[in-house]
Amino acid sequence: MWDVNRALGVGANVYHVYIASMIARFRDLGLLKFGVILRASEDTGRRVAQYFTALGVKLGSVEEALELLNLTLGFSDEVRARVVDGGTLEVAFSKDTCKICPRNIGGLELPGPACPNVGFVKGFLEELGLAKLKEKFNVANGELPVEQRDGYCVIRYQILERKAPEGEAPAPLATALVSARST
Repeated sequence: MWDVNRALGVGANVYHVYIASMIARFRDLGLLKFGVILRASEDTGRRVAQYFTALGVKLGSVEEALELLNLTLGFSDEVRARVVDGGTLEVAFSKDTCKICPRNIGGLELPGPACPNVGFVKGFLEELGLAKLKEKFNVANGELPVEQRDGYCVIRYQILERKAPEGEAPAPLATALVSARST
């Protein structure tokens, strides 16, 4: 259910409320399935990466890219990235401070996945040439695109290919904490 105080409490701006509410309403009205959210947000992530590139922004690592993305768009107070099991990228957004969550901010009441970050992060990182990824979930087998874990929404991607800027070796991906808070 929509709660303006929840949006204000996490510091969401009007754009955050617009994104979260639009996705939530389209889902509630039955006009939007998760497959559409996934592909549309992936394309949007690619366009944002193209925009940053056109501005002359050069990013050398997944951590650096996620840090810039979160600082620019302010999706959540914290974003964490790490590689586990030797080939799985986990990107975790603080659940309580996510400003574009269709459920917590937009008021989505229907069950099922709706997180736009699943596709957005994939498209953004791939378009920047930092990684080739595949989402790690299978709804038919009960695997959801976003796992709730220790106060975070965790998105898992299989790393198909790790890329680095020309002339550089791929940097190891360590655990990184990306904060949108000013220090």
